[in-house]
Amino acid sequence: MAKFLPLLGSLSGSIGDNTFSNNKGGPYVRRRSNPTNPTSARQTAARAILATVSAAWAAQTSGNRQAWADYAALNPFTDPLGTTFQLSGQQMFCALNARLLQAGTTIVSTPPIASTLAAFTTLTPTLTAPATISIVHAATPLGAAERMQLWMCLPSTAGRDPNFKQARLVGYSAAANASPAAFTSPFPFATGQVVNLWVAKMDGAGRTTPVQKLRVTVP
Repeated sequence: MAKFLPLLGSLSGSIGDNTFSNNKGGPYVRRRSNPTNPTSARQTAARAILATVSAAWAAQTSGNRQAWADYAALNPFTDPLGTTFQLSGQQMFCALNARLLQAGTTIVSTPPIASTLAAFTTLTPTLTAPATISIVHAATPLGAAERMQLWMCLPSTAGRDPNFKQARLVGYSAAANASPAAFTSPFPFATGQVVNLWVAKMDGAGRTTPVQKLRVTVP
């Protein structure tokens, strides 16, 4: 792996046999790896969700499609490099509804009302070995259709400080959850290990707040 200073600004993705990315040390380039198809349970579930939201988009009325296009035009996304980009109405519909299906709820046909989704003001995690995560949050309870999203990395030593790209989705709290939110870690942890968590709030339309990082030592 080689680090470099791109002449044309930030790069992300693959060109030929080279893959460009960024980490805490800055931009770097590595040899492109051939994608694998492990057909894991998580991969199969993700494909099923994508197929479901794509079929749902095809069934939308022309009025709904235009409403999603108008919403997407007013609500750009930001990629991991900090670059703002525009989604199509279909992409916005699929992105928000995929989150809703992943959380176990249902597809919404109309875009959300343009209002600000407030992030958590306080987050206090408690870890109990081997795999219990409890997060006290404010405000509490969450709004009627709001949920907490949680991601984490493999437990590690204090010397490691991974970024969000290395995290795996743990799951969602119940809607309108009253503090604390309880989760079961997919990775067992032990006393003295450091666990890196990322938390966001999702509303009933699939919109999310920016992730907030929590770094906790297992007691």
